[in-house]
Amino acid sequence: MTELVAVGLNHKTAPVELRERLALGTGDVAAALPLLRERAGLGEVMVVSTCNRVEVYGVAPQWARAGERVLQALAELRGVPLAELVAHTFVRGDRTAASHICRVAASLESMVVGEPQILGQVKDAFDLAQREGTVGSVLDRCLTTAFRAAKRVRSETEIARGAASVPSVAVDLARSIFGELAGCGALLVGAGEMAQQAGQHLKAGGVAEIAVVNRSEARGQALAQELGGRFAPWDALDAELRRADIVVTSTGASRPVIDRALLRPVMKARRGTPIFFVDIAVPRDVDPEVGRLEQVFLYNIDDLQGIVHDNMRARTAEADRAGALVEEEVQEFVRWQKARSIGPIVKALQGHAKAIVEGELARARGKLQGLTPEQQKAVEVLANGIAQKLLHRPMTALRQAAAEGGGEADLAGAVQQLFGVET
Repeated sequence: MTELVAVGLNHKTAPVELRERLALGTGDVAAALPLLRERAGLGEVMVVSTCNRVEVYGVAPQWARAGERVLQALAELRGVPLAELVAHTFVRGDRTAASHICRVAASLESMVVGEPQILGQVKDAFDLAQREGTVGSVLDRCLTTAFRAAKRVRSETEIARGAASVPSVAVDLARSIFGELAGCGALLVGAGEMAQQAGQHLKAGGVAEIAVVNRSEARGQALAQELGGRFAPWDALDAELRRADIVVTSTGASRPVIDRALLRPVMKARRGTPIFFVDIAVPRDVDPEVGRLEQVFLYNIDDLQGIVHDNMRARTAEADRAGALVEEEVQEFVRWQKARSIGPIVKALQGHAKAIVEGELARARGKLQGLTPEQQKAVEVLANGIAQKLLHRPMTALRQAAAEGGGEADLAGAVQQLFGVET
């Protein structure tokens, strides 16, 4: 029997320093899928990699052993010592794995509970795995369940109403430091979805100016136009840092794009004017050493958790309701999985009965020669009917035990022993 397994690390289990070493871009995920499937012995696999989590969802015999092999493969793939990885990761199997996957999709495991981005990220990861041919019936059913659970959470609870996102929390932090944002100049480094959201919140907060610096001019220009700001090319980053009060970074770079060497002359030119960085990228865009410079205030994505916790306290009751809805959907998935697990024994039992009927009919063929074709057909129908009636009770008991979630393994073993069948 195959089992569901969820393995990984997230903002609850690992610091940003480790998460950024494990982070995988879309191309990296596509390359990792067949590698993980081969090295970890997974029949199915998908990978969710975001700024807050790197998680592998798979299907294999013996989920605990499969989880160990996934961690070994991830350690080798990203060059991280296995002991360090194990200390900050989780391995969950069967129902707890299904529950985790559904809670992730429903944004109940997000840093900001109720934020909408994670559902799209999980869907993208699922679509990529489908294109790469690493999704089978179990992951397909589990993720379909997860998406349905997420939809129910959003439509049947208030969990998303007033929910913050990581970019909005970043701007809230800026507001707590500067007070009113009117008169402040803001700089967005990067032009992706997170930068877009941060820009919208900064604009709503009343900043005097928004500048966008991005490697892709077309994308940067489009975001600047949307926000009513201005675009500056990447080689103007130094000059833009000299002007900005608030800098939000969210590029897809694999290494820091702002370090001490870049910022030291910038701060000298600013003549003591403080600058506030919120780095919401993973891997980080701003070298942590930058925070040691005078009048530089640096916050990364893990530093936002204090504001997030305040946000969560106000929605605890809704989170509980949402969790109950998710568990209803998980229970349906578990029922399906258990019913699926008895499929082989039911099929073997039916095959066993069919073989007996066909064998007995073949031996009686000579004695049936005097009957008309219609009479011979009636004998065959009678024989098959008797066999099915004899099998009805054990097959019904198997299906009922699977549906109720208990005893199906013992019953399956008894059926195999009593009828002499193997799956």
